[in-house]
Amino acid sequence: MKWSLLLVGLISANAWAHGPTPQKTDEAVQVNAAADAVWKRVSAPCGLAQWHPQVSACVAVNEKQQKITLKNGKQLLQEIDEVSAAEMTVSYRLSGDIDLEALPVSSLNGKIKVSADGGNAKVSWTARYYRAFTGNEPPAGQDDESAKSAVDTFVKEGLQGLKDGRQNAAAAGNSGWRKKVCVAMRPVFKTLGISVCA
Repeated sequence: MKWSLLLVGLISANAWAHGPTPQKTDEAVQVNAAADAVWKRVSAPCGLAQWHPQVSACVAVNEKQQKITLKNGKQLLQEIDEVSAAEMTVSYRLSGDIDLEALPVSSLNGKIKVSADGGNAKVSWTARYYRAFTGNEPPAGQDDESAKSAVDTFVKEGLQGLKDGRQNAAAAGNSGWRKKVCVAMRPVFKTLGISVCA
């Protein structure tokens, strides 16, 4: 009888207390632009800083790693695992010690894929990750729900930035002279059917 009660107690404890479970985010958006043009933006080194509204800067650490600075001042170290021009995919993961104020996750692997959808492009973004707290009973802000909410928001806003053709101010500032010429000459270029400043 005692053993039966002990067994029931262990089963009950395991049912209520468990470690982190794998989380996933799968989002997609259609972009009103040719797939090749969108792929060029997605695959560009540190390209995230050009079109993601949460990203203020990106610096290449080496050929594989990029240090991403968010609008809140926090940083993420992103490691590129593979860039496939044939499949138009970028696979990456977060490495190093992840700042929980940047993303409340303990690990994350992601993939961005561009595909042709008629004359437009479809961009799919998937991510697989674990919450920040890897033990049982996570504190507020480090649980599964917080991780999923933060990653969902990051992915959705990034896709929206691509859809909107967003050009972040920091990235635009690197070519200020070009922007001024484009603004001044855009009506002329448009009349001539030239898309130099697209």
